[in-house]
Amino acid sequence: MATNKNLEEMVSEGSFRKDLYYRLTVVSIHLPPLKQRREDIPVLLDHYMHELNRRFRRAVKGFSKDTLEFFHAYDWPGN
Repeated sequence: MATNKNLEEMVSEGSFRKDLYYRLTVVSIHLPPLKQRREDIPVLLDHYMHELNRRFRRAVKGFSKDTLEFFHAYDWPGN
């Protein structure tokens, strides 16, 4: 569930339906933001490169060292 509001708190205040909250939280997966798991960046870049190569019939082989450094240095705000 992705939201910027504390639904558990809203349930206790009565501003969010308790039954709906429990239906939405049957399975919770905590995934830290990308800025906390930079080791995933090369894997994600590789995945999207292959997907976009397939979709647009391209043959991009990889990324330059500068590009990889850029993605590692980026702060990933909002993610």
